[in-house]
Amino acid sequence: MKFRLKNITSRRAFLIYVIVSILITVSSVYILSNLITDLTEKSNDDVATRNFFKKQEFLSEELAKFLEQEKRIEHVLKISAPEYLNNNLKLLSSLQTNNKLIVNNWFQINNNAIHYGNNTTSDEIKNDVKSFVLQNKNVEHLSMVLPQGNEWIWRIYFKLISKNRTTVKYGYDINLRLLHSYISKTDKTASNYAFVFDKNGTCVYHPEIAFLGKNIFKISSFNPSDTIYSKNEDFSKRTTMSEFLKMDVVRFTKKMDIKNSNWFVCVSIPKIYVDENVTLIKKYTTSIYSITTVMLLLIFYLFSYANRRAYREKGIAIKEKNRLLVENEKIIKEKALIQLQQLKEQINPHFLFNSLNSLYMLIGSDIKVAQKFTLNLSRIYRYLIDPPEKNIVPLKDELLFIEKYIFLQQTRFKDELFFSIEIENETALNKHIPYLAFQIAVENAIKHNAATQESPLTTKILIQENQVIISNNLQKKLTAEPSTKFGLNYLSSIYNYYSKTDFKTSEKDGVFICILPLISIHS
Repeated sequence: MKFRLKNITSRRAFLIYVIVSILITVSSVYILSNLITDLTEKSNDDVATRNFFKKQEFLSEELAKFLEQEKRIEHVLKISAPEYLNNNLKLLSSLQTNNKLIVNNWFQINNNAIHYGNNTTSDEIKNDVKSFVLQNKNVEHLSMVLPQGNEWIWRIYFKLISKNRTTVKYGYDINLRLLHSYISKTDKTASNYAFVFDKNGTCVYHPEIAFLGKNIFKISSFNPSDTIYSKNEDFSKRTTMSEFLKMDVVRFTKKMDIKNSNWFVCVSIPKIYVDENVTLIKKYTTSIYSITTVMLLLIFYLFSYANRRAYREKGIAIKEKNRLLVENEKIIKEKALIQLQQLKEQINPHFLFNSLNSLYMLIGSDIKVAQKFTLNLSRIYRYLIDPPEKNIVPLKDELLFIEKYIFLQQTRFKDELFFSIEIENETALNKHIPYLAFQIAVENAIKHNAATQESPLTTKILIQENQVIISNNLQKKLTAEPSTKFGLNYLSSIYNYYSKTDFKTSEKDGVFICILPLISIHS
């Protein structure tokens, strides 16, 4: 069987290639989307676990701060002489009462009378403390949650013995409602909620203040078995219904690292937030899956359609290329004509004849001025017959040219013309301006305005950072010369080429103003 190229380029073969390519691409997108979804689920699980550890670490650190008083008492007991111990303990007790969360504190040295840090302690609380100390006289450390009137308190109690066998019993109560407010204000961790409870299930902290002191095993779906962990983990994790949010949450439980307490922290993360990114990924991958299929079909259709049009478009492109060549030649010719017209306009015979007449008169009256006049006239025509390629020149070159041009005009007209040049910003001299822009503006002023000794024509050139302003007083001639506006049209075309739209001319309050924007050329 002879193998031919047309067998692999036929319509049927092309259709097979399309189907195979679509199947491969779609399968790849499907597999990739599943991998992305799995990775996203794992990533969300890792984020939830990290947020759990941050929350439990924050709560452990905050609650552990309330146990630091024992270290202070231990230090005082170690360094204080027996006769000063009572006063030192009173001082520490008094300082502790400044903490608004501490509602009661007390201490007892040996079997002496119990001292209370707050002088306003009620008899009811004093009797409660005495009974508590008596019942726990052999206990060294105790941390428990108790009801006290309409409030719930966290009671911390410890017993310390010095080397000289002096015994100090110290205790204090923390209001759980105030503790709830404090933690709520200082918690800057992730957007989830947590609660703390003891081994009996008594709630120590919960974002819902009404749950304080209640048994968490009775008011929620939380079970004591949730505090039992596997060998490989020190925390448990399960999905359950939140008693607080009334929605499914991912609940993490871990024993708190707080000295002398058997407390647990439970962090709940709304499952809707955990699943949100996964749902979005599934949605996006499904969209990609569908769009990819449609795009492949469209691409192959367009490819087939493009092949049919290729030959016809090639012929059109050749015709268009020939048309552009003709247009380009036309533009080159028109540019040459414009440059020729410009040269004719600028090398004005009347200006040359008038300058020669003035030179003739100067030779007989002032030889030095005549020499300077001749030199400036020569330099002016050298500048005129050597135009730049891009029709722009540095501002400093144009300024040197106009100074020579002004000298010739003032030599001719003497007191009938006044010129002034003011430079506000020296950096402007390095920027560019259209070729002969100053000469066009000054010549227009002389051409269209009358000038006498009684009413001289005053022209001012002001050089600013980004523009040059040329102004003259309006004294229009009674018999105005016909204006071709070639000069202004020339300037406008140059500025349009360099995308400058600030070129303007205007008449206001008897003054003609011409604004010439400066052009920055970056190498």
